Amino acid sequence: MAAAFPRTNISCECGLTSDGIADRIVGGTIVSPHLYPWMVAILNGGKMHCGGSLINDRYVLTAGHCLNWARKEDLTVVLGLHDRIAMNDGTEKILTVDQMIVHEAFGSDYLHDTEDIALIRLKIPVRFSNFISPVCLAEPRGQDVYANEIAYVTGWGRTLQGGNPSRYLRKANVKVLSMAACRNTTIGEHILDSMICAYEYETDACQGDSGGPLVFEPRPGKVEQIGVVSWGIGCARPGMPGVYTLVSYYLDWIRAHTTDAIYCGYRYG
Repeated sequence: MAAAFPRTNISCECGLTSDGIADRIVGGTIVSPHLYPWMVAILNGGKMHCGGSLINDRYVLTAGHCLNWARKEDLTVVLGLHDRIAMNDGTEKILTVDQMIVHEAFGSDYLHDTEDIALIRLKIPVRFSNFISPVCLAEPRGQDVYANEIAYVTGWGRTLQGGNPSRYLRKANVKVLSMAACRNTTIGEHILDSMICAYEYETDACQGDSGGPLVFEPRPGKVEQIGVVSWGIGCARPGMPGVYTLVSYYLDWIRAHTTDAIYCGYRYG
């Protein structure tokens, strides 16, 4: 019997940025409020814990290490957020967690995580708006299809290594490395086919950005998620790329665990 496949609502579209001009994340800049409506803040005990991305009406995609040692009753998920201190835009939705699904082969050691991907099932479905809508997930197109392209990461993580989390959502542009280039760095021996690397001098995802999306714009205003912030050595260190979980590598796993969800359509052109 064929595996169940998530439903798609063709009347909504994934991966559309909200209207606004982007004016994090180390070396990044504050973005216009609600420009990236799929961005999720995961709080643990009311404090910033990790980032994530809304991928359909019921699930948030994040990193395995964000959930593996957490208790679901301690976590809350905030959608439609820009200012994490005030939280008074009137656009925020605070939701509770129904289930945490960490990849069954997730592993962690002193340096890095493997199979670093997870899902949060929300207790109630999400109602989409101009401020809350899902990102598209990149389809498999080959190992180096994004090599040398500019992608970006978003989050409320520390703006300096050892610093405090950012008050506002920030964005940083990074250059995606080829697999060969990534494996030619200091951390190269730890890079697996299920990972993707990106780097820009003095720019990086940092602690607190974990679990957030690495995204690529195939055309202006249309976004697809290609990675999940996973691990790295420090923040924005010379010659040390950030390492991300490669979303397309896990697409079948994601779909298999979200069969009760409704996805928005991906419109080409």
